[in-house]
Amino acid sequence: MLKVSVFAKFSCQEGRGDEMDDALRAVVAASESVDGVESYSYHRGDDGTYWFFALMSSMEAAQQHGNNEAMQAAMPTLMALMAGPPDMAMTTPVAANGFDF
Repeated sequence: MLKVSVFAKFSCQEGRGDEMDDALRAVVAASESVDGVESYSYHRGDDGTYWFFALMSSMEAAQQHGNNEAMQAAMPTLMALMAGPPDMAMTTPVAANGFDF
């Protein structure tokens, strides 16, 4: 079964970075209850830009994570703090250190 990696880039509304950080921590905590999530992380840049990376055990796991009750509860706050829609990509991992493909 092929693993799935998900990448996203998005911006936070100006002046709301601390709120965004708190919302992202809640989403990461919610991801812990999702089967098949192997890595789930957000990263903040200097200009209010954020990057997201997740590694899922399968496409089914990637699809199921959006249907998880904890994830659905955490996402509205995150979406309300974004300056616009995220730029997302779902990919197939090829090579990396620290991950078992």
